[in-house]
Amino acid sequence: MSQFLKPMSIEEAVRMKSEYPGSLYLGGGTEINNPASRSNGEIYISLEGLNLKACVRGSHNTILGASATFQELIDWDECPEALREAASYFSSRNVRNMATIGGNIAAHLEDSYLVPVLMALDAELELGTGEVLPLTRYIEEQRPNLILNIRFAHSRGQTAVKNVLRSAGGLSVLSAAVHLECEGGKITKAGIAISGQDGSVARLSEVEKALEDVSLRPGSELEKAVSDGVKMKSDLKGSAEYKKYLCGVTVSDCAARALEACK
Repeated sequence: MSQFLKPMSIEEAVRMKSEYPGSLYLGGGTEINNPASRSNGEIYISLEGLNLKACVRGSHNTILGASATFQELIDWDECPEALREAASYFSSRNVRNMATIGGNIAAHLEDSYLVPVLMALDAELELGTGEVLPLTRYIEEQRPNLILNIRFAHSRGQTAVKNVLRSAGGLSVLSAAVHLECEGGKITKAGIAISGQDGSVARLSEVEKALEDVSLRPGSELEKAVSDGVKMKSDLKGSAEYKKYLCGVTVSDCAARALEACK
């Protein structure tokens, strides 16, 4: 029989996770209630009483409460447009009303819509342990820590996102996000992330660096570098070669849109 715990403080939630090995934090429950999800257990720690919903746009940073839902993010007047677009890829409003930002990150989904854009924006996570950790590292290390807030600095750059479906209303083959900052017609900073690579969301650091040092140009060169560099596996969504091709085309398209918006 499953056990349901309801802490009333962050400290209590972290202590419960330590006391009950294998327990899972419970936000909106969309992953835990999904039969195909890897997020299943016997002890669940509810985050309902921790008041982690606030989203704030400050003078230097945007802070997103981990328990804010996708729909709340979409409805937030100050939500960055790329984030709003990524959250809207969930076609079901019922799911958007339940799925939380922190839960989507902590579930370590290979097809997350939000994680690529947050990675591209250099987002950091404030954890229940008091640690502040880059989102990219949290994903790479498959961390189980409680997420309190997601934050990223404001920039004058532009961000473009795109989700590719296998068919209308079908499975997501990949999601991509490209953030570019430009000065004098040159790319000074790049952030690129895609879902679906080796069963996770990954940042394309080498491609970013090549764009920044001008050893790689947007367009066909970028498309080829991404296609050649990503690691994909064949599954019911398509062959590895097909998905590598899609990655290149999608990232190149996002980069072109971001560059156009920078003008």
